[in-house]
Amino acid sequence: MKNLVIAVMLGAGVAGAQAPGPRVAVVLDDFGLNYRKTPPDAEWLRLGFPLTCAVMPESPRTKAAAAAVKAAGKELIIHFPFDPFLRLKLAQDRVLPEDKRLVDELLAKSLKAIPGGAGLNTHRSDRATRNGPLMAAFTAELKGKAGFFLDSRVSPKSVAYEQARAAGLPAAVNDLFLEAPGHYNDEAFCRRVLRQAALRARRRGSAVVIGHHYFRATLECLKIEVPKLQGEGITFVPVSALAW
Repeated sequence: MKNLVIAVMLGAGVAGAQAPGPRVAVVLDDFGLNYRKTPPDAEWLRLGFPLTCAVMPESPRTKAAAAAVKAAGKELIIHFPFDPFLRLKLAQDRVLPEDKRLVDELLAKSLKAIPGGAGLNTHRSDRATRNGPLMAAFTAELKGKAGFFLDSRVSPKSVAYEQARAAGLPAAVNDLFLEAPGHYNDEAFCRRVLRQAALRARRRGSAVVIGHHYFRATLECLKIEVPKLQGEGITFVPVSALAW
């Protein structure tokens, strides 16, 4: 009897320690850059699930957008552009002093303009994120200044995630984009991508998707598809929950 009780207690302990179910993080890029047909920030911020909003530095609306994200209780991160916005030479074997100066100056401006950001992700930057020396120096500089780094993985050859992990900076990596060339305002495409993300999350525990706040179709997709996936057992989380 004593052995049976111990076995039951151990079994209960194992069950209680089970890993969380499948989790998906949705990141919305380019907050702070608005065009005529961009849905208002307030509509995005009313979405009723955890959402990570990446705000562009050095935009006329940077500070207002960051304040609105924080006021809405959504996760705020810095949306950091390297190339083509900075004129980087990107030597393959070292970090050039001029490149480091440009990146460090923009990082300092970004941290000042977007205070309280939980982390940082990359805007475009396909050349810079393939450059190991620059990514090693940047993620080392970022450690202690931002809680985590999200490699948007614009290039499949990006080494940014690996360098962040090597620097001891919590990091995550994007899996899928909710829009793509030929599908930039395509609600059906967005729904398919969300379903693919849910499938990946069921297989391996989590997934990250990135969309852009320019597109009404993406907004409508999230309004309709996220509640369905929640009803099917998918938990939506801020991307910081998936950074390690």
